[in-house]
Amino acid sequence: MIDVIIPCYNAEDTLQRAVQSALNQAQLGTLWLIDDCSTDGSFQLAKQFEAQLPHKIRVERLAQNGGAAKARNWGALQSEAAFIAFLDADDAYENQALQVAEAVFLHRPEVALVRLELKPIDLAPRYAEHSNFDYAWQHMRMTGAGNTVFRRSFFLACGGFPQHSLFRVFGGEDGALGIATTKIATVATTFGEAGVLNFCREGMHAEHLLDAILFERVRPDITPEDIAQANQVTANICQSIQQLRDCLNSNEIGIKPLVMEWTKAD
Repeated sequence: MIDVIIPCYNAEDTLQRAVQSALNQAQLGTLWLIDDCSTDGSFQLAKQFEAQLPHKIRVERLAQNGGAAKARNWGALQSEAAFIAFLDADDAYENQALQVAEAVFLHRPEVALVRLELKPIDLAPRYAEHSNFDYAWQHMRMTGAGNTVFRRSFFLACGGFPQHSLFRVFGGEDGALGIATTKIATVATTFGEAGVLNFCREGMHAEHLLDAILFERVRPDITPEDIAQANQVTANICQSIQQLRDCLNSNEIGIKPLVMEWTKAD
């Protein structure tokens, strides 16, 4: 079974669609709705869903607004499932999407992360009709959070989605983790199978990535120093996993008493 985590912030208008799409998945374990201090009726709506299906839906509310990364990470900490999936509150699963991920993990035990198909709905023609759209959309599939299904142990070992203050301003925490996973683990892609319907809107965060790739429009408020910081976050994730790998691959297992010798500083 796969637990699904949906971070919610002012998602009252789309939450029911996302929730129903998760409930339609035969492989669903628990559906975690993590409210990030919404100011609309999202939390109340989520509690209504929980009251209707208390055996299937769990609702948590963060003490203060912390961003999507913190909401997703909190859900991962509450879950006890071996596999966790992240879905955005304004998107929806196609039928049998989680069945695709379950099959991959069953037959390919070396896989740490499955990336489901991500299908744009109502994407602006300036993107969808561009000659290089397929190339640009591949970046969306490989860096977003809403089409991911993780081995939970691997996700926690990575430290979850980075919560660096930089990402609270510009976004991109999902990209930082996504890039790191391709450097440290086996990431399976199931593009062409049932996946996630990505409902697009003007002003969505993905436009920044598409603008950069298709039209070479770089955000003027993002400096080279910001980019360097983001790249360092990715590098830190990779380094942490390498250190963990070194520990787990050691031939010295068990308790090892050590004697410390200290020298007095001059």
